[in-house]
Amino acid sequence: MKGNILIASRDEACRVELLEWLSHEDVTIHSVCEEADLLLEVLERDYDVIIYDLQGAKLDGLKMVRILRKMRPKVALIAFSDDPSTDLGGRVWHEGVVYYAVKPLNLDAIKMAVMGAMRRKN
Repeated sequence: MKGNILIASRDEACRVELLEWLSHEDVTIHSVCEEADLLLEVLERDYDVIIYDLQGAKLDGLKMVRILRKMRPKVALIAFSDDPSTDLGGRVWHEGVVYYAVKPLNLDAIKMAVMGAMRRKN
């Protein structure tokens, strides 16, 4: 699995956990905690997968998903949040995420979603 992954979450423990779980010699992983840094990263680098935490964002998380979709329509976007409502999940799916998860995260499922997205890209 070769590729570039960007993790964006204000939750440091969550970022570290994802970084450790997804680390692999052929994968480059960057992480940011601020939305402005997320936007800069997306403008400056090509990513195969973006993992975005909808909760704790200063901006509306759903709006950020829309912005990311407009900036990089072909990037695989994985989103997660604390909100278990089917309403949010449905709206996020409607915006084109490839995988949506509710905390606590199933790291195996996220890793499978990342690997699947990278296989489709290559």
